[in-house]
Amino acid sequence: MRNILLCCGTIVLLNVQSSFTGDVHEKELQLKDVGVLILSQNNSYHSGRAERLYRDIKIQLTHLNKDQWPEVVIAHEKWDSIGYWTLFPILKQLAWTYSKHAWLFICEEETKVNLNGLLKVLKKYDYTQHYFLGKPLYDDYPVIQHHFESDKKFAYPDFSAGFLISIPLLKELASNWPLPKFKADFTIDPKHEVAMYLKMIGVMLTPVPELCTEKKNSQCVTTNSVPFPVCGPMIPDEDLYVAVKTCEKYHSTRLNVVIDTWARESRNIEFISETEDKSIPTISLGVPNTERGHCGKTFAILKRFHNSRLKTPWLLIADDDTIINLKLLRKLLSCYDPTEPVSLGERYGYSVAMGNGYNYITGGGGMVFSRETVDRLMTSGICSCPKNDSPDDMILGMCLKRLSLPITHSLFFHQARLKDYPEDFLNPKLHISFHKHWDSDPYDVYRAITDIEDKIDLVKTQKRPIRRDEL
Repeated sequence: MRNILLCCGTIVLLNVQSSFTGDVHEKELQLKDVGVLILSQNNSYHSGRAERLYRDIKIQLTHLNKDQWPEVVIAHEKWDSIGYWTLFPILKQLAWTYSKHAWLFICEEETKVNLNGLLKVLKKYDYTQHYFLGKPLYDDYPVIQHHFESDKKFAYPDFSAGFLISIPLLKELASNWPLPKFKADFTIDPKHEVAMYLKMIGVMLTPVPELCTEKKNSQCVTTNSVPFPVCGPMIPDEDLYVAVKTCEKYHSTRLNVVIDTWARESRNIEFISETEDKSIPTISLGVPNTERGHCGKTFAILKRFHNSRLKTPWLLIADDDTIINLKLLRKLLSCYDPTEPVSLGERYGYSVAMGNGYNYITGGGGMVFSRETVDRLMTSGICSCPKNDSPDDMILGMCLKRLSLPITHSLFFHQARLKDYPEDFLNPKLHISFHKHWDSDPYDVYRAITDIEDKIDLVKTQKRPIRRDEL
């Protein structure tokens, strides 16, 4: 059975502070000294994958007596903080939970880890010192998703490969949080923001070649090389209604790109504008165009979907400068149950690092909703747009929080351009969406995310599809 933390927040804080005063004594490192945190999500598919990893880790430990097992935690099961996925609001709880360990290993639900191999690697490092270990990623230039603060020399960890923090460092992080100068309003990319916070207290990432995503050599003790999940055949085209938000000034530019590329993959797509143009065709839902926000238009789409007599299971809302592989999206949706409240895309957070605020699916990468989610939103009576130009994705995030409906993050959706991400982060995975036409060729981006035959045969990534009841 998993150990459960039975303390309230105040008691945890006092205990953590008192634990900081103790000395860390040198000892022969053992598996019980390496705690594990699995970054999981409250969704049946993702929680199933986290449980699978949990079981695999426990199988690796069966040769040990149970009193020698490390603490292995599935994050969403232990902490209900809305921003636990950023790590910041649970730093003190982490420091308490793993206070008797030497290292904390943090990984994603699809990370594969060889614990004995990891132990051998960690014996190279002095766990009594402040160490931050991981597979490094670097930005080629300052990018918007990292607040234009990175440079080519700044390394941040690839969470997919897993990363490690020595417990003395974890305790210092917890005792110092939050630093007044640290920007904690928007959380966009926690792997980068965690590294920035550590930089502020004088600790930089130490690259560890044995922490891998692709198994490039026999030295790798972690991998995360599944290019794309395979849960069964892609859902039928008619099970996904696609709404593209546009406006008259982009009918002949951005919208033409959509029509020439990914719109061809759907017979169930509509272009929502403030102006009807039968030659395209676009339709109007009675909402005037706004220069920003587009909340009125998005909620009109939600209402249209809710009132549809066809009862299509899934809804995608995309911008007219989003580039999407719809076939991959339909493949991905076979992993999810449309009778559950699913809100899927790239997750951002507002003020969640402080333990409050709300999560939201960022609109530029595409927002996917199950009918169950849309129906609950539309019948709740508490979700509406303050103004037509309010930020639609953030307003939806607030609504979903009020209704206690989960946000599900997918690493296959991207708010920024393809060129804004490190190549080592993107490979070997496939990708559903990128955003923006600025300073890039959207046709090239579309070809890059749809020309997958030489990269992977989706059918052969698993010996057979994984049924939902096996997760």
